[in-house]
Amino acid sequence: MSTAAKPKKRSTSQVKTSQFTPHGVVDIWMEGRLMHYEATGPFNTELVDCLAIAQRDFLLATRPQGDWVSVCTMVGNAMTSPDGIARYAQIMAAPKPDNMIPVATAFVIGPEVEGGRIMAPLYTQIYLDIGRPFQIFTTMAAAQAWADAMIEQAGTDKSVPA
Repeated sequence: MSTAAKPKKRSTSQVKTSQFTPHGVVDIWMEGRLMHYEATGPFNTELVDCLAIAQRDFLLATRPQGDWVSVCTMVGNAMTSPDGIARYAQIMAAPKPDNMIPVATAFVIGPEVEGGRIMAPLYTQIYLDIGRPFQIFTTMAAAQAWADAMIEQAGTDKSVPA
């Protein structure tokens, strides 16, 4: 039996932003230099607003040091309402402090996730628009390998003299 402490988590279920009920839930935790998001959909605008607050609160509490990557695993259903995806794009494009921005973002959307193929190009465009490296994978192992490479690359880029 492992005696390692479980990582501290934050969840959208801990946040209320509206009189309307959020659809979906997102749990957030940090393991090493990966910030994990487990997103169980479908999602609506209220969930996206809860996510913005939960993520901000988590980052303020954990204050990640150095380069890190966010990895979102979609569970069950990846569908987001049109208003929800527009709100997500707006939040992602909003200015943030440097220490609250990952060097890259990966999504894990397995073939069993409903709506994954429909939503993938929309998420890809959001990250293209903000200029953040982004990839979608079908397994966590592939996402983690890419995330590790992105962290290594970011460290190498900073060590090169200007």
